[in-house]
Amino acid sequence: MNKNSLAALKTELGEYRDALPVFEMKEQQLKGLVQSIEDGIEELKKDIENTNEQIKSWIAVMAEEGIDLGDMVKVEKVDLEQQEIAGVAVESYIDIHFAKVEPDYYTTPLWLDAAIEHVADQKTRQIMLEIEERKLELLQEELAEARRMKNALKEVFIPETIETIRKIEIYLGDVERLAIGCAKLVKKKKMAKMKGA
Repeated sequence: MNKNSLAALKTELGEYRDALPVFEMKEQQLKGLVQSIEDGIEELKKDIENTNEQIKSWIAVMAEEGIDLGDMVKVEKVDLEQQEIAGVAVESYIDIHFAKVEPDYYTTPLWLDAAIEHVADQKTRQIMLEIEERKLELLQEELAEARRMKNALKEVFIPETIETIRKIEIYLGDVERLAIGCAKLVKKKKMAKMKGA
């Protein structure tokens, strides 16, 4: 309860007040990004579902013996880009490479090319969906952290620091008044002694 701790608390309060708008801005930025990614994920899920519906009519044909589309459509490599979004390191989809498999066109059915293309498209969408869901998870964690920090500053650190500053100022004011009162009392006693002498 002294002037040094009062000065330190005032500095701290200034830092808290400077940090608050940063976390508020970060929260707004992340909310927008999270919403945008959620919308993109919904679109990917719809595309996957639509393609699944289109493929249903092919299922019986694809069930022919000796044809395994899983073997013909294998992911060889996925190109990703590392980037930082609102302070979070995430990966974004760039491209996908499938292993080259040349079917025997004399023994395979005519529909095979179209089927391979559909399966490759579905695998691409599925991988993109997984990447976006990971990105969303990381950004949601960062959003929750920014929100926690904003709330802690707004509801705990700033009010508690203001209250502590107020108490110290009251205490120091009381101490100062007491010192002035004591000095006056001492002066009065000295004056009384001098008059009595």
